[in-house]
Amino acid sequence: MDLLPVPLHINLQEGHFSINYDTTIAVPTNMGLFTGQSLLQYIRHHLGLTLGLTTVPSANHIVFTYSENLQSQAYELEITPECIQILASSDSGLFYGLQTLKQLIKQYKRHLPALQIVDQPLFQNRGFYHDITRGKVPTLESLKELAELAAHYKLNQLQLYIEHTYLFSGHSEVWTVTDPLTAEEILELDDYCHQRFIELVPSLATFGHLYEALRSESFTSLCEFEDVQDLPYSWVQRMRHYTLDISNEGSIKFVEDMIDQFLPLFRSKKFNICADETFDLGRGKNKRLRDTVGPSKMYVSFLNKIIACVKKHECEAMFWGDIIIKHPECIQELPRDLICLNWWYGRYYDLEKVKMIRDQGFRQYVCPGVQGWNRLMNNFILAYDNIEMMVDHGKRWQAVGVLNTDWGDYGHWNFFANSLPGLIYGAQYSWSINRLSFEEINAAIDLLQYGSNDKSVMNLLVKAAELHHLTLFPLVQWLHDSNPLYMLQVSSDTQKILLDTVLLKTISSRLLDIMSEVPADQRDYLEAYYIAVEGIFIFNNLIPHVKLMALNQRLPTAGFMSAGECAVALEQWLYQFKRAWLKRNKPSELYRIVQFVQRLSKELRRI
Repeated sequence: MDLLPVPLHINLQEGHFSINYDTTIAVPTNMGLFTGQSLLQYIRHHLGLTLGLTTVPSANHIVFTYSENLQSQAYELEITPECIQILASSDSGLFYGLQTLKQLIKQYKRHLPALQIVDQPLFQNRGFYHDITRGKVPTLESLKELAELAAHYKLNQLQLYIEHTYLFSGHSEVWTVTDPLTAEEILELDDYCHQRFIELVPSLATFGHLYEALRSESFTSLCEFEDVQDLPYSWVQRMRHYTLDISNEGSIKFVEDMIDQFLPLFRSKKFNICADETFDLGRGKNKRLRDTVGPSKMYVSFLNKIIACVKKHECEAMFWGDIIIKHPECIQELPRDLICLNWWYGRYYDLEKVKMIRDQGFRQYVCPGVQGWNRLMNNFILAYDNIEMMVDHGKRWQAVGVLNTDWGDYGHWNFFANSLPGLIYGAQYSWSINRLSFEEINAAIDLLQYGSNDKSVMNLLVKAAELHHLTLFPLVQWLHDSNPLYMLQVSSDTQKILLDTVLLKTISSRLLDIMSEVPADQRDYLEAYYIAVEGIFIFNNLIPHVKLMALNQRLPTAGFMSAGECAVALEQWLYQFKRAWLKRNKPSELYRIVQFVQRLSKELRRI
């Protein structure tokens, strides 16, 4: 039996319950229709049976019942030969019990084993953080699909990272480069999440990472550095610089205006002000102030102004903790009701950096990542290790939540499909005290998510990720930012790369086979995996050619596609990539990836 997240206790018993046409679903009168209708639809989709919904239990029934004896979000699921009963003290608990029942139906169809499950979450706050600003803006339908997936795996918070991808009034010069979300879309998504017991928490860059705004004629005067508006566009620079000038009174007015426009769209009483990676603070216009008071005092001073803008709306402020953790001497100058988002994406993180926040009396979330940024296929092994470690740290030092992050650095080439396993890893660890090995959780994902009976999808994806020798990071650093040094880290073992490219073709062929075997609603994910693997194959073939162009390093090219063949392959692959992008996302900044491929292809043809 595979269930994700793994319940606290499972007690298997004799017999089974069979769902038939005379089975009824009984819901409490005051609970509303949504949970019961969700189960009706699921049974109709997976079993082909159309059942009835009632408020009065009868023979051969599935019943949702309130029980005051359970903790908030906890539930009990009991299956006997006579009935199925889900008990909880809250609507959210009943909903989480329903998700477990759905997974049982997916595995056992009509005949469900008799059992008793007692379950409750490890962390009360379990979130997923999705980048929709660094190139890719999902459609509303895709965001709803994300919320549906998050809810199914018992996550209860969702945040969308926004810099310039909301249609702010007075910011047309800023958001015209993309296809921003509208107020109506956010209101509709917030309502959709609320039905599924997900808190849609607003998140907005308010200090650093304001690349598009601070390069615009309208707001460039607010940038820490002078004369940035005419610099060439760069994926690298947009990640590193563009922090507000804290001495300019217009800066806090700019932030306050954005918060006043944005925050009222959400039910949530939390607001993530971000405030991370303020690399430029005091290095330009405010250098004298930095030399006088120091960067930590400058940071805390402006951070408190942003927090005041949030508190005006009677909301709690959340912020990324990377800056304040480096300056613990200033943390006591911040308000006590602040929530620190303590992030780290490697395998090892100093436990003291989590303990310190706890010891200073602040609440915190631990924030790992799904490891998809700058890659065509996520590093699943690192994602699993990072999530497990950060959740362990959070559990040890009483973190109040987990926020699993999914970024889109350097143009957001990575498909959401590749981040889905990482989302599930985060859901498992933030809910369940029971551990699964990397192999066990991947096998469960194969069955429960993809409906793959031979449990081979994740094995193929993990292997493809291991063969990803040329990622976007060194390629973009060289071609976009004229920095070839990272290309030295790319493998020069041409014999191994060639063997791996052969294996990649085997993997992509097998993914095509599986695509025809999985349920129809999973095929877009399989297609995305296929396109990613084909892209890795082409990128690996680029290695001897980009090493020559970037480093003047000559490697054997026998067995590799020629530079000209690589250019053609890239352009043909881009056509498939664009089709997959547009299935889930607005055009947004897809044109920047097209421009990058065009430039790279031109350089290849010049060899």
